[in-house]
Order: sequence, then C-alpha cells, then structure tokens
Amino acid sequence: MQFLYPIGLLALAGLIIPLIIHLWNVKQGKTLKIGSIALLGESSRVSSKSFKINDWLLLLLRCLLLTLLAFLLAQPYIKKIISGKNKTGWILVDKAMLLHVFKTQSRTIDSLIKQGYEVHDFNVGFEPLTLKDTADHQTKQSNSLNYTALLYAANQFVPSGTEVYFFADHRLNRFGNELPTLNYKLNWIPLNRTDTLSSWIASYAGKKYEAKSNPSNTTYEVLNSGDETSINIAIHEASGIADGKYLIAALKAIGSFTKRKIIINPASGKADIGFWLSDDPVTSTFKSSITPNGTLFQYEKGKVIATLSAINVDGRQIKLSKRVVSNNQLEKIWTDAFGNAILANEKVNNLNTFHFYSRFNPQWNELVWDGVFVKALMPIVIQDKNAIDFGFENHPNDQRRLSSRQNAAFQSSKTESTIKTTQNEALGTLFWIAALVIFVTERILSFRQKPNYVKS
Repeated sequence: MQFLYPIGLLALAGLIIPLIIHLWNVKQGKTLKIGSIALLGESSRVSSKSFKINDWLLLLLRCLLLTLLAFLLAQPYIKKIISGKNKTGWILVDKAMLLHVFKTQSRTIDSLIKQGYEVHDFNVGFEPLTLKDTADHQTKQSNSLNYTALLYAANQFVPSGTEVYFFADHRLNRFGNELPTLNYKLNWIPLNRTDTLSSWIASYAGKKYEAKSNPSNTTYEVLNSGDETSINIAIHEASGIADGKYLIAALKAIGSFTKRKIIINPASGKADIGFWLSDDPVTSTFKSSITPNGTLFQYEKGKVIATLSAINVDGRQIKLSKRVVSNNQLEKIWTDAFGNAILANEKVNNLNTFHFYSRFNPQWNELVWDGVFVKALMPIVIQDKNAIDFGFENHPNDQRRLSSRQNAAFQSSKTESTIKTTQNEALGTLFWIAALVIFVTERILSFRQKPNYVKS
C-alpha cells in the first residue's frame, strides 16, 4: 500500500488526544440529600482524579478511528499489475493491400479471426475492417506515412500487451531513422512480392538518371552525361579554425555522387557559392566575389551558450553541444530540439544567404560525423528549382528490403517493450466504510456505560 499524499499521516499525532482523555479520568462527587444541615459546617470541595485507563476497548476504537482518518487524508492506494495478455488480438493491414493479403494469407487470417482477432486498417485512426472492405480496395491508395510512425502511433489505440499480427513487406524506404518502442507484441508477417527488380528515371539539377533497384540496393546511372557547367565554391576560413576540412570532404562526396564538377576556391571567375567560416563579419570583397543571385553560407557571431540538445536535420536528430543565440525571425531551415534556429535563410542584396548558428566542428555538434551532413548540404550546393531528395527519395518502385540482421534487431526491440503494466487503485472507499463501522461501535459502547448511583 502506498500514499498519494504521505504528509497527511502527520495527523496521526492526534492519537495523543484520546490517550490524555482516558488517563485524566476525573471522578466527580455525588450530592446527597439529608434532613437537616443546620449543624453542619461548610466543607471544602473535594474531587478525585485517577491516572488509570478504565476502558481499553473504547481507547482502542477511538485511536483506530483517528488512524483511519489520517490515512484518508494521505489518500492510500495500491498498485495492481495488469496482465499484458488480452482475450483478443489485432490484425494490422493496409486497406489498399487488404484483398491481396486475404488471397495470399487466407489460412492464417481465418485462423486468427476465429480466435477473436480484430482486423484494423494500418493507417491513421486504425479503423476496423471487414471482408466487405476488400471490394473497394482500389478506391484508396496506400498510406504515405512510414511504418515507424504508424507503429508508434498504434500505441495509443492497441491495448497494452496485445498480440498484433502485422501483414506488410520489409521495404526499407518505409522505415524512419529510429526504431519505435511499442507497448504491444508485434508479429511481422512479410508479404511475398514477385516484383523484386525495378527501374525508373529520376531527374535532378538538369541531369537524368536511371535508377535500378533490387532487395539489396538501388543504383543510379547518368543518362545525359553532357558538359554541365562546373560549380565554383569559395571558402574563407579564419586562422585557428579547421572546419574547412569537413566541408571540403562533404563537397567532394556531393561531386562524386552527382557527377558534377565542383571547383573549390577557383583561381579566376566568380563563385556560385561562398562559405564564410569565420566569427568576423563577412567582408564586402568576399560578397562581391559571389555571382549575383548566388549563395552565401556564413557563420553567425553572438552569445555562445552550451546546450544539451539536438539539431533537427532531415528527420534526424544530431547531438548539439553549443550554439549561437539567434533572435531573428528568418525562415528556419534547421532547428534545435526547442525550436531555436540553427540554420536560417533570407534573401539579402541578390544573395541567397544562409545564417548558421553553430559550427562545422565536433566540439559544437556531431553533424560532420553523420551521413546526413552530405544530404543536408546537397540542396545548398546543387540548386534545383524542383528539388527532391535525390538518391534518398521515397519512390514506389524502390525494392530495398530490411536485411536479416536489421529485421532481427527490429523484432528484438519490440519484445522488450511488451511488459506488464501497473494501475493505481484507490482504497478510500474501504477506509471510509471501516471508519463508519468503528464510529458506530464506539458510540454504542459509550452509551451502554451505566452510571453508578449512590443510594441514601
């Protein structure tokens, strides 16, 4: 038994009151009527006192009553363990795939339904489904949210500890960056897909690529290998700062991936993009070295604060240790966990300016160690009006699947979360009933005590 407000037990100090009453038992004298009092003088009043407990049962009842009242003030409760098993379980399947699942997994699903399992749509809301819903499967497209988000959201709908059978494929592009923690037991039944090889045409920054995908990987091959103009990038790095090496490594990776020629600090001509890696204000000379309508990426100077937070970049959370305080209302590109700007953007004097409130330095954050660093810089370096997450896009023909090792890690992370849960059950009603019974008993015993009369 536990107490919601243990301070209420201080009322137990009131137990001393009935004890004092019983110990300080004053016996008052009786008045006797006689025939004549003329010859009697006035006598002094005499009272008798006894420090002796005469009625132990009444004392016990009164002390017990005060104890119960003190417990009621403390609001007692007990923790009940709720079993993780339910009488029925859930079947999760995307409504758009319902007909296909019933055709290929009919024996398994029929067996589960006979056991009392409920069929639910694997989409926002997790609405119940029936066999009649297979008729309109073509009227609804597959969900756009990834499996990670939906499986986590199901925690709010699926009773804790419920057995859940999930019918879906293991396509890698349907997963987020983090594995969700679930309150139910997940049994993933993979769907057999015959189209394990596919291809499509992707366009990015004026170039066309043929993408070929299989369960292991997706590759891109340039189709129009024309002579695109090179990308000139100017980098200014203040003395004592070694951030440029991380930036240059990322730029080389972007050039290798996109097959675009990137020239760093060209000997002649203007730069398309300028990176100002210094706490000093950007000089007018450096700005003039950037072509009109070009891009300027600059370190911001200001009050530096230490923080235990993260940079939100493309759905990932990168550890953040230090940042510069940002007070402007510019468009936020990257933010920390509290919504403060880490990278902001504005148009200034024909320059597309990015204000960076951190540094490309592991002492400030772990961005340069994460693969998302290259992806996050790509839209700044390879500018495209119709930009997409090229190479990272969620294409419907992407056939990549979870590896056996990844799938094992995903499944093991779920079994640990299907544990017993507890629920608090208040005991106030029981204590009130007990207090009422004791109070009635104490009153009955008190009135039954008969006074001793003195006969004359």
